[in-house]
Amino acid sequence: MRTALTAVPPLLSNISTTFNLPDWFLGSLTTIPLLCFAIVSPFVSRLVHRFGMLPLIAAALVVLGIGSFLRIYSFTALLLGTLLIGCSIAILNVLSPAVVAKYFPRKIGLMTSAYTLSMTIFSALAAGMSAPVSSVIKWQSTLQWLTIFPILTLIVMLINRQVQRHNPPKQLKRSSSTTHHTKSVWRQPLAWAMTIFMGLQSLLFYTILTWVPSIFIAHGMSQNTASLLLGLLQLSSLPMAYLIPNLAGRREKQAPLMWMIFGLFVLGLGCLMIQSTSLIIAIVACVLLGFATNAAFSMAMILFSLKTSNPYETSAVSGMAQSIGYLAASVGPMMAGFLHSQFNSWTVALAVLIVIVVIMTGFGLAVDRRKSVF
Repeated sequence: MRTALTAVPPLLSNISTTFNLPDWFLGSLTTIPLLCFAIVSPFVSRLVHRFGMLPLIAAALVVLGIGSFLRIYSFTALLLGTLLIGCSIAILNVLSPAVVAKYFPRKIGLMTSAYTLSMTIFSALAAGMSAPVSSVIKWQSTLQWLTIFPILTLIVMLINRQVQRHNPPKQLKRSSSTTHHTKSVWRQPLAWAMTIFMGLQSLLFYTILTWVPSIFIAHGMSQNTASLLLGLLQLSSLPMAYLIPNLAGRREKQAPLMWMIFGLFVLGLGCLMIQSTSLIIAIVACVLLGFATNAAFSMAMILFSLKTSNPYETSAVSGMAQSIGYLAASVGPMMAGFLHSQFNSWTVALAVLIVIVVIMTGFGLAVDRRKSVF
């Protein structure tokens, strides 16, 4: 779900040169998918009821592959491909926690760890290797080769589906008898608190993802070094992709984990404020921010399952949170770029991100105080 996005930031200068794009537009290559997440997410729950969960996932994988393949040919194709990528990932984002709730209701922590961990691995590889690989086979070929991942995923899913037809899992019988919730998710205070938490952690992640390479380049580092550091940021998030869902799944209260996430963000952004070519400071900043961003994301994902009682509630809350949340997140990359252009420095933008961390933590603690959305 992230390879098609995380491979782009290290290649922004190459894309800008090829299509003669203005600097202010580059941030929109991350913002456009976020807007797609916001627009498409509320409709995913209805699409599931009409077409089924797995057919919808299969269609999203096909669209993701088409978008990844098309976007390298022209400026128009870049926009169209980015839109297709955003719409398909929006569906996959919403349905991932619902799949866990439906097929693995007794292993929510473990299976949330499984998919967030795998997503993080591929995200790190795409972020870290896109610039070095593009120097050998050009950026167009680099992005186009990413099409192989949704294709392989679709093949594995179809094979697994055939196996399930002959040997259906016991969890399917349990989840199929679950009744629908009757109250509107849009009227639940806890759903709104989860939405704000989801939105702010997404804003932080996508802003950091978009501009960290540019920040390191502004500090005097090379493009390849900046790309590798972004890959390190993604790679260092692996432990949190495993630990947070497992820890949260076993605890009744998440406040200690919320405070840990707060500390990691503040320390990481603080290190990023230090204008130095020191590789040690850059590595520390990337490791801390890798821990922080994936811990916050993993926490948001597992809360969808922990604070609901069946897959329909999970998809409804997930759709709402990701719709409004990603709409808020779409402001982040362009806001940071605007602040940098106004002050000719990244310090103000990073200070604003720290304030956002404080607000996000407050809503995370509010979510922790209540047991269930409905």
